[in-house]
Amino acid sequence: MKNALRVLAALVPLLSAAAEVPSGERVVDEVVAVVATRGREGRVITLSQVAEEGRIALVSRGGVEAAFAPLGGAVLRASLDWYVDQILLFDEAVRLQVFEVDRAAAQAELTRFKAAFRSPKDFQAFLYQIDSSEDDLTNVLRRSIRVRRYLESRLGRTRPSARDIQAWYDAHATEYGGLPLADVKDDVASRIIAARADSETKALLAELRSRADVRILVDLGARP
Repeated sequence: MKNALRVLAALVPLLSAAAEVPSGERVVDEVVAVVATRGREGRVITLSQVAEEGRIALVSRGGVEAAFAPLGGAVLRASLDWYVDQILLFDEAVRLQVFEVDRAAAQAELTRFKAAFRSPKDFQAFLYQIDSSEDDLTNVLRRSIRVRRYLESRLGRTRPSARDIQAWYDAHATEYGGLPLADVKDDVASRIIAARADSETKALLAELRSRADVRILVDLGARP
C-alpha cells in the first residue's frame, strides 16, 4: 500500500501543477491529499472534494453564507483537515461495525439541511455550485451522522466534581463579571465538559492518524 502511495505522490505534480498543463488547456481539478486507513486502499482527495465538504459542513452549522462565497486558503485548509478527520472516524466506525444510519435518519438530516436555504431554488443552486446530486449530498450527511454518533460514544459526559467546578470558576471568574459561582455553576460545568470533549477528540484523532497513512500534498493555507 505504501509503495502505491509513493507512486501516486510522485505523479501529483503531473496532475496538479499548471506548468505541466499543455498550452491552451486548464487544470480541472487538483490532487491535494491521499489517505489510507487500516484495511482500506489509499483514497485520493481532490481540491473540488475539499471545497464540497467544506461548504456542506459550513451550511450544516448555520453558515449558509458559505454556500456560494469564494473559499480562501485558510477555509480550504480547515476543510481539508475536517474531511481527513471525517474519513478516519468513519472508517473506524465501519471497521467496528457500529452506528449505521438508516434511511429515515438520513432523510431527516437532509430536510434540516434544506431548511437552511431561503428557497428550494437556492438549494438547487447550491447543488449546482458543488456539482453534486441530492443523493450524493444525502450520502455525505449520512456519513456525518455516523461519525457524530461514533465520536459521541467515545466522549465522556460525566458531570464535573464540585472541586473541578470551583477550580475552573476560580481560574475564569473575571469572565463572569463578578457573578457568584452559584449563579453560573451550570455554565461552568458545560464549559468543563466541552473542554474535556475537545481534548478527548484530539487524542482520538491523533491515535487514528498514527494508524493511518495521511499524505497532505498541497499547502492550501498558502493560497489567497
